[in-house]
Amino acid sequence: METGAETQDLTALRQEIERALRRAFDPADVLPRLARLARLAPAASDDGVFAHRQLAELLVERHPWRAAIYARRALAHRRDDDRAWAVLAFCQTLLGNFRCAATAYKKAIASAPANPWYAHNLGHLLDVALGSPDRALPWLRSAYGAKADNSEIVASYVHALARAGHTGEARGVLERALERFDSRELEALLRWLDQGAPSGHDRDDREACRAGAARAAGAKRKKIAIGGEASDRRLARVLEQGLLHLPLDSRQRARALLLARDAVAQAKKAAAAKTPARRQARASSRTVPKVPPAPKRKTDDVAGLAAAVAYAIVYVDHVPLSHAEVAAPFRVAVARLRGRFAELRAKLDIIPGDARYATTRG
Repeated sequence: METGAETQDLTALRQEIERALRRAFDPADVLPRLARLARLAPAASDDGVFAHRQLAELLVERHPWRAAIYARRALAHRRDDDRAWAVLAFCQTLLGNFRCAATAYKKAIASAPANPWYAHNLGHLLDVALGSPDRALPWLRSAYGAKADNSEIVASYVHALARAGHTGEARGVLERALERFDSRELEALLRWLDQGAPSGHDRDDREACRAGAARAAGAKRKKIAIGGEASDRRLARVLEQGLLHLPLDSRQRARALLLARDAVAQAKKAAAAKTPARRQARASSRTVPKVPPAPKRKTDDVAGLAAAVAYAIVYVDHVPLSHAEVAAPFRVAVARLRGRFAELRAKLDIIPGDARYATTRG
């Protein structure tokens, strides 16, 4: 049982944390104090639930698995905590557990039905990750009704409308939005609509379209093989599987394979250039005392490279997808995707609208 002094200490600690969060301090500065509050406060108390929920929110992008544990600890004592449900849903999205994420977002909406962002996130997840634009539309329509002045919500709503076959309505929503504010994402969506965004409202049409895309992808694989080695084939397989969960068309998927081939070729060229130096080093090592070798960098990061390639196409074509949305199908952390993409962009000199890989104009 807590004493009066202990209660005062916990209250002071929580107030200190809340002040730090309001000042937008570096989360790393707040984490130790949150961990202390979570350790000292009873798990079922307001302070305990607050600490676990805040830990989940601060850790979600870097450590989604750990963040999910903290979110569940908060929910164990507050089943109606909409923020805890929402952060758990985001954790599951980053981990690639999309159906679990959708369920968690529905729990968040049940606890806070007036929050348009929960409806938006659920709808966008259903459309992009689960490939169900029809199921996404009621949620996105609700979010759009509440926040029609937000470009992100408009973009998600237009995307789902077009994929569900309502291209005329999608264009109307998009043009009205572009009259009110400028947005590169919305302009990219307009180009996507102009190029014939995928429709196919009927299920049979969607299946036929999916089968046709699979055949086209097979033909592209014959023409654009990444390489003959097992590691190269594995990269192609992981990349193609991840691309199936992203709203990219067949041309963009083909350019992704081309970009991956160029990335592999560049890496092999760099490795070959280092070979003479390595041979010389081995020869000189016969007369020079050996020193411990430098630790090897992990190169077998197929999922990270595949995610970086996918994001490169998103970057080049101005596709309105975030790092988190691209990372999720490949089950890699956002920080890992950003790091691998930075390396890839530097090595291949990738720029927005890059003529080698772009499929849209402007």
